[in-house]
Amino acid sequence: MQENLMTRHLLLISCAAFFLGTISAEAADKPASTPLSGIYACTEIADNMARLACYDAAAGKLRKAESSGEFVAVESKDILNIKRDAFGFRLPSLPKLKLPSLGGKRADAFANADTDAGQIIEQTDAGEVNKVIYTVDHITEKNYDTHWFYLTNGQIWRQTDGKKFTYSKKIKPTTIVIRRASLGSFLMRINGKGRAIRVVRQR
Repeated sequence: MQENLMTRHLLLISCAAFFLGTISAEAADKPASTPLSGIYACTEIADNMARLACYDAAAGKLRKAESSGEFVAVESKDILNIKRDAFGFRLPSLPKLKLPSLGGKRADAFANADTDAGQIIEQTDAGEVNKVIYTVDHITEKNYDTHWFYLTNGQIWRQTDGKKFTYSKKIKPTTIVIRRASLGSFLMRINGKGRAIRVVRQR
């Protein structure tokens, strides 16, 4: 009798462990919830009144999360601005956004680059910024053939390859184009012309 009772207990424990393991595995397979998951779940409710109540509850939770700072709505243009301003620095991964094709507007990108912020002019399909155009405030030469580039947006870039290059002192450089090169380096051209020099972002 005791042996049968013990066997039954062991069987129940084994079954419980199996079901708990199954539930855990299913939970692990489910995609991570997002702040909008509650609203999406409401679309599965057939009853109109119940679905409306679900939407109201989900919207209330979303508003509370936004008010507390747990959830922040960011537009795609804001992500692009962050990528542009952070170009040259390493940042945690950001949502991958495809930049619309510039096509024949590439020349306009150079002509309209008189804003302080600068413009992204090339980005991969994976969302990585490859080339940016910035407005120059002034250029200084420190030591031998080491130029420092001060931009109107507050960024500072420094020449690292020691190559000698010249530019007209009479015509103030208006823009610089910086593109991503191999091994995490960056190449710069003044006004998008002439020989490229290797640079690193200082600030």
